[in-house]
Amino acid sequence: MLFVLFCSLAFFIYIKNINFKKSLINKDNIDYSEDSSYDILNPEFTINNNKEKITVTANEGNFMENNQIFLKNNVIFESDKFMIKSSEVYFNQTNQTASSQKKSLFSSKGTLIDSEGFSIEDGGNNIKFYGKTKLKLLR
Repeated sequence: MLFVLFCSLAFFIYIKNINFKKSLINKDNIDYSEDSSYDILNPEFTINNNKEKITVTANEGNFMENNQIFLKNNVIFESDKFMIKSSEVYFNQTNQTASSQKKSLFSSKGTLIDSEGFSIEDGGNNIKFYGKTKLKLLR
């Protein structure tokens, strides 16, 4: 009986220690749990071309095949000249290309483009918009 009580107490202390360590980890906003639905938290990449630097950020990312990363939740492509926002984007690190089939919003000085998707090719030099697309020129 004493052995069972001792084992129960040791197990209880062990579980409390694990929960304490998890609470310290969560204070840093880092999720190390094995059941997380993403591989990267707050990924950030850069597309460099001869004209400008484009920063790519998102809330979450998952590694795919062929150097592709699936970015999701508040995906933003931003340079000094423009910004594109979308909810889901496939980004290829090697080719420095990106594509989305989700609603996307492009904004630049005097221009807004609302589309059903886009692709960035040639290291950021070419941007194509897909699906139903609305162009709004601002004064």
